[in-house]
Amino acid sequence: MERVILFGGSGILGAEVLHILNNENIEYVAPKSSELDIRKRIKVFEFFNDFRPTWVINCAAWTDVDGAEDFFNTACEINETGVENIAVAAASIGCKVIHISTDYVFDGESEIPYGEDSQVNPLNKYGESKLKGETALQGVLNSAYVVRTSWLYGASGKNFVKTIAGKALGHEQAKVVDDQVGSPTSARDLAVGVISIIRNQPSPGIYNFSNEGSCSWFELARAIYKIVGASPELVEAIDSTSLNLKAKRPKFSLLDKSKWKASHLGEVPRWSTSLESVLPEIVADLK
Repeated sequence: MERVILFGGSGILGAEVLHILNNENIEYVAPKSSELDIRKRIKVFEFFNDFRPTWVINCAAWTDVDGAEDFFNTACEINETGVENIAVAAASIGCKVIHISTDYVFDGESEIPYGEDSQVNPLNKYGESKLKGETALQGVLNSAYVVRTSWLYGASGKNFVKTIAGKALGHEQAKVVDDQVGSPTSARDLAVGVISIIRNQPSPGIYNFSNEGSCSWFELARAIYKIVGASPELVEAIDSTSLNLKAKRPKFSLLDKSKWKASHLGEVPRWSTSLESVLPEIVADLK
C-alpha cells in the first residue's frame, strides 16, 4: 500500500488533495509547518525515516508574488532549500516526489501554449524561486514529478476567484486587468490529477496541468459575477500597468497539456465547467 507525506495540506491545492486521501485507501500524514519545517534538513530526514513514505506530495510554497521581490532569500528558503531537503530525504529511502510548480517560470512572451520543454525565463523573484526549486529537486532525485499549473483557485486559501466572488456577492464594483491571458485551474481537478500520477506512475519529469480553454482575468471576473447572480457590468477592465505591482506578471500563461493527456492521467475539464462546479461551494463558504 502507498504511504504518502503531504506538505502544504492547508493550502488551496493541499486541502483538495487531503480530501481525496481521506477517501482513498492510502496511508498518509500531513504535517503542518509548525510540526515539521521543511527548511530544517535533519528534521525532514528524521520524519522520512520514521514514516517511510513511498510518495511525497509537496504543495508547500512561498506564494506571495510581490513579497518575494523584497524577501527573495526567505522565499528561496521554502521554494528551493525546502524542496531540496525533501528531495535528499526522498532519495535516501527510494521515495518518489510530486512537486507543484507554476507558469511563472515563463516570461509570458510566447504566442503558443508553453510545453514542458519550452524555454524558462521568470519575470519575477517568485518565479525565479520556484524554478530554483524545480532544478534542486530534479538535480537530486530521478523519481521526481514537477507539475506546473496556472491561475489556481479553490474553496480553501486565498485566491482570485474567492476574492472576486466576495465582491460579486456584495454587488461591488471590481477593476480587473484584461491584458493577461491564461487558464483558471480548479484545485479539485489538479488534486485528482496528482493522485492519478500515484495510481498510474508515468515516467518521471515535468508535466503541465491547467484547465482547458483560455480567458483574461477580466473575463474570468465577469464569469464569476454572472454565475453568482451579479451584473457583469460591475466589472471594469483595466491595464495591468495601472496596478503598479512590485512584481511583473506574464501576459500569456497557457500551458500545453499534450504530455499529460498522452500519459493517460485523466480528463482535463474546461475552465468554465469547473468554475460553475466549484463556485457554489466557494459562495456558500463566503456566506
